[in-house]
Amino acid sequence: MKRNRSARGDVGTPARRLAHHLLAAAVGATLVVALAACSGSGAGESGSGVDAATDSDGARSEAVAPGAAEDAVTGATGAVGLAEAPEEAINRELITTGNATLAVDDPFDAAEQIADLVEAAGGRVEARDERAGTDDEPGSASMTLRIPADRVSATLDALDELGDVRDRHVETVDVTGTAQDLDARIAALRTSTDRLRELMADADRTADLIEIEAELAERQAELDSRVSERSRLSDEVAMSTLHVEIVAEGTPAAQARPGGFLGGLSAGWSALVSTFNVVVLVLGAIVPWLAVAGLVLLAVVGVRRQVAKNRPEGPTPVVAEPAVTD
Repeated sequence: MKRNRSARGDVGTPARRLAHHLLAAAVGATLVVALAACSGSGAGESGSGVDAATDSDGARSEAVAPGAAEDAVTGATGAVGLAEAPEEAINRELITTGNATLAVDDPFDAAEQIADLVEAAGGRVEARDERAGTDDEPGSASMTLRIPADRVSATLDALDELGDVRDRHVETVDVTGTAQDLDARIAALRTSTDRLRELMADADRTADLIEIEAELAERQAELDSRVSERSRLSDEVAMSTLHVEIVAEGTPAAQARPGGFLGGLSAGWSALVSTFNVVVLVLGAIVPWLAVAGLVLLAVVGVRRQVAKNRPEGPTPVVAEPAVTD
């Protein structure tokens, strides 16, 4: 029994080894095939990844071409320029007004010279007021000038040659937005009126025609008003307004006025003196009338007293005495 077992065991051992070798070979072949499949798919995926990377790089290379950074900087600078370009391209609508005080020896002669100066600059004198001198106050003049907007500074500089400019003030107001709004409204109203005219020409019924005519008249009136307003605005922009006060040298108005507390004190004192002068003037005008009224009153009182003296005395009334009885 023991011999048989050993025989069987000796015979079964090589067979078992062979089976193990065959199994190992099969497993190895399977592993090789699996590795080959994985390598092929990995290569395909890596190839597609390379292609994707290539495409991405190509796209990037197209997006960022040589000199693209410089172009980007230039583009950014251009963008800034474009942002500033509309501001420069828009014609600003500016209304300029100013006033000045001119001290001269002869205000009348200076007014004539200023009028000639304004006419030579292409402007006009819109208002002119001249006051002749008296024993107590020298003459003076005031002028309202309309000057082309580009000649305001030159005109103010020319005033320095005529006399001593005591003060000047120039103010500029930007009305570009108002002008653009008026232009837009005018364009819209013109389009609307043209459309209403077309509808009126095609109207078949009398009721429609009457309604369209009423609407057209209203729109036309608004259009005319807007056009007139725009014309006034354009005139104020094209022709600046300058007020010039011309005074004689040595007058209080010709003196430089201090500011601050001293300026207020001086103005208050001037106002007090002016008020006192007005009161004195009124009293001077009333006194002669008061004198005449006093004389009339005295005459009336004297006449009444004289009449009272000359009035005759009447009979003395008799007083009845009471009767005495015994």
